[in-house]
Amino acid sequence: MPLLERSQKSYEISDPEEFASTLLDEIGRLAAGDQRWDALDNIFIDRVNTLHEYVTPRLEDSMEEHLEQDDEFNEDFKKWTSKQGIDYPGDNPSEVRREFAEQAAYLLINKIIFYKILESAPTYSQDVEPLAVSPHRVQEDLRDYFDQIVDEVDFEAVFEHDDVYDEIPLDPVSSKIRDFIIELDEQDLSQFDSDVIGQIYEGVIPAERRQDMGEYYTPPQICDLITRLTIEDESANVLDPSCGSGGFLVSSYHRLQQLLSEPQGSHERILTQISGVEINRFPAHLSAINLAIQDLTSYTEDVDIEITDFFDVKRYQRFERTRASAEGEETEGAETEEDLQEQVGGFDAVVGNPPYIRQENIDDKEKVRDHLSNREIDGEYISKRSDIYSYFITHATEFLADGGKLGYIISDRWLDTKYGEDVQKFLLNNYRINAIIKFDRQVFDDALVDSSVIILEKEDNEEERDDNITKFLRVTNEMDIDDIVTLVKSETDTNQMISEDNYRLVTRKQSSLYHESKWNTFFFGPPIYFDLQACPNVVELSEIAKVSRGITTGANAFFTGHTEDMHDLGLEPYTSPLLKATGQVETIPVTEEEASEWVILDVHDYVREALAGDADFGTTETEQVKEWLEENDHHPLLEYIESGEDDEYHERRTQQARDIWFDLGTLPRPKLLSTMFTWRVHRVFWNDVEAATSDQFYYIEPPEDIDEEVLGGILNSRIVGIANELLGRRAGGQGMTRLQTKVYETEQWPVPDPNNIDGDTKQDIKEAFQDLRNREEEVEDATFENTEEERDALDRAVLEALNLEGDNEELLSEVKQSLEALISMRDEGAGHKTTVLVERSERVDEDTGAIELPGVEAARESTTLNDFS
Repeated sequence: MPLLERSQKSYEISDPEEFASTLLDEIGRLAAGDQRWDALDNIFIDRVNTLHEYVTPRLEDSMEEHLEQDDEFNEDFKKWTSKQGIDYPGDNPSEVRREFAEQAAYLLINKIIFYKILESAPTYSQDVEPLAVSPHRVQEDLRDYFDQIVDEVDFEAVFEHDDVYDEIPLDPVSSKIRDFIIELDEQDLSQFDSDVIGQIYEGVIPAERRQDMGEYYTPPQICDLITRLTIEDESANVLDPSCGSGGFLVSSYHRLQQLLSEPQGSHERILTQISGVEINRFPAHLSAINLAIQDLTSYTEDVDIEITDFFDVKRYQRFERTRASAEGEETEGAETEEDLQEQVGGFDAVVGNPPYIRQENIDDKEKVRDHLSNREIDGEYISKRSDIYSYFITHATEFLADGGKLGYIISDRWLDTKYGEDVQKFLLNNYRINAIIKFDRQVFDDALVDSSVIILEKEDNEEERDDNITKFLRVTNEMDIDDIVTLVKSETDTNQMISEDNYRLVTRKQSSLYHESKWNTFFFGPPIYFDLQACPNVVELSEIAKVSRGITTGANAFFTGHTEDMHDLGLEPYTSPLLKATGQVETIPVTEEEASEWVILDVHDYVREALAGDADFGTTETEQVKEWLEENDHHPLLEYIESGEDDEYHERRTQQARDIWFDLGTLPRPKLLSTMFTWRVHRVFWNDVEAATSDQFYYIEPPEDIDEEVLGGILNSRIVGIANELLGRRAGGQGMTRLQTKVYETEQWPVPDPNNIDGDTKQDIKEAFQDLRNREEEVEDATFENTEEERDALDRAVLEALNLEGDNEELLSEVKQSLEALISMRDEGAGHKTTVLVERSERVDEDTGAIELPGVEAARESTTLNDFS
């Protein structure tokens, strides 16, 4: 039986001896039907990947030898790399050669596969000679066959590439290539109906290379989910503005085919409804091939893939555009006024997976942002700190017809970052936000990019937008696409939370989203959090206290140091204790021992005294201070300042902004300190020792009429801990991830207003806070478990101040479980393990399984998204 028609299962073997026993177990399981054989497509892809791994290093060696021996080829290769913008030989010529060999191997294998596909397709079989290569003429025969198919059939994009690829001698791999061709003789490759080309592209182009370009292969299930939710009519015109190797285009093809009442003979019609844009020529050609092979019983006259930067494409016009097709590249130019009238806009659906490129890596940001000033977009307010996918949303809006739908899979950073508020505003002002979907298990195999699926419907009518009910769907375990589609499309009342074994759904009326900036809370927030948001006794922390960052020196190596080192330099009189890093403090009350590890230069009193005297005409203030230090025997400090100037610290921008570059001013020493980073235990520190702090700490300073101990107790409650978990952000990666909270996110903490708490409850909070501080000082390890009794008492007092509906003991239990679940999600690392948050049995509707959530239909006085039009 031919190799590719056998039942197969592949393994990656690290230890052959250990695998021997595993193999016997696997055979038994396969025989019993407890284990599945690999799917035919997967067998084929594994075979191609194995061949690619074999061919690439041998081609690289052959290429290196040829470069050394053939001066003409050496010059051709240098010209080719220069044309591609590659620095060769440059600093790393071996890496350039390796990457070239990888691509050459891929192109060779791809030509063979596509040739065999055409050979087995009835439509082309009479025009395509069977591929049979001589053992001694593999390279020459392949070239002849490929030239013949270009002359007889076309498909120039597949079979004609830069000559430099064909110049690498294939002698070291010719026998393996011929064996592969013989294997394919017995296989009907036209039977593959999935995105095989794209999956091969994913397998043989290294993940890190695709990541450098911001490319991530999209699983077919995600493509199908998005096209099912955005393409609803057989006549729909579809655009993918970053089509890559064509996964979304293939999915769109099959979706349109499903919608046709008579799909037979529909190939050419469907291709006229699908358009793609791709900046990289290589994957653009793969998109064209991928679409062409969807129906090999029909001829493919044209595939609309434009090779250009999406941000060079205008809504109404295209100038001198280069298009990839199955036949090759075509360049079209506009010569007359009539030629300029081609309508590019008016798509019924825009789908895709925009490249993941951080804002600091965007080339020509001015060009990317140029469309924001268009009247239809009116998006110049979009932050320049936005990542590239934000602009793929705004620019795609120009191409959508009214009522058209946009479906993307993008990073979820916009859900809880500052620039994300601008993206949210744009969506609210232009779309019905039908659904936002997140997955607990990461969608991409080769990148830790947390993702979200957005399903939008372009809507000009503000009232229609505001009345829309948005669904926040968190998929917590495996689900069929059909089930997800049903959930998104079904009608659901607003302000509902439905939790099942494999999903959690929260609904919100779209008008209420204007007053929320952290949309991630809808995916992870427990019911108690929404109670807190709607409670009339609750305000944002910024309404009752000033929150500011600790000291940013601009030159830590100069201004801060270990206490012993600075004292050895004679600087003890000129320094103050410093809390430099959050890990330095382990309990709520800051101890003198914790504050004694580091010190910070504290010379403001000396500077003020120096400047109080008269100075000679023309003397700068810095010179005046230094002269005063010399005259008053402050030699250690003066020497230290001058050594800093020798190291050019005074030339730094932060220092130049100060009147006296080495004077940090009066160092604040507030009682209440929150932190930039949180590991497991949420704490707001009680700085009774009056230590100065670095910018890893945030100052919380209430007015005099608010008791700091009452506020300190509130801020150390688990309730605020929940808010911190939801309003902060997590770093990607494996294992326990830190929680990072910005100043503005700390300002957004929802807290009971101390001004509205009665005297007895205030006293309860103060006493509970004191007991908690004492307990943390007593125990060796101040974990939640070791301080549970004291934390429970504090939470009871804060819950009493909130006066929420329900029994406080049951609410306390819910608070504890909710915070534990949120911390557990970080502990499990980047959402790999499913965590179902707390449910409320007493408030679940028996018919719908929904929990009624408090709605927020009007903004409080302090809103987090401003100036909505």
